[in-house]
Amino acid sequence: MAEQQQHQHHHHHHHHKDGATRFKERSLNAIVLRRKLEKWLKIIVLILAFVMICATIYVYKIG
Repeated sequence: MAEQQQHQHHHHHHHHKDGATRFKERSLNAIVLRRKLEKWLKIIVLILAFVMICATIYVYKIG
């Protein structure tokens, strides 16, 4: 019996989303998207750096 009461206590029903909930969801989605973008940007920057180092060594060996 106590378990059932506890379960009901923790259950929140939100049929319509208020502005705060919508804002929170949008913020979380933006954070997730930003993290993915940052990850890809880091990979791109690392690849560019590697290519530039290789190009520098290549030019240096020719010169």
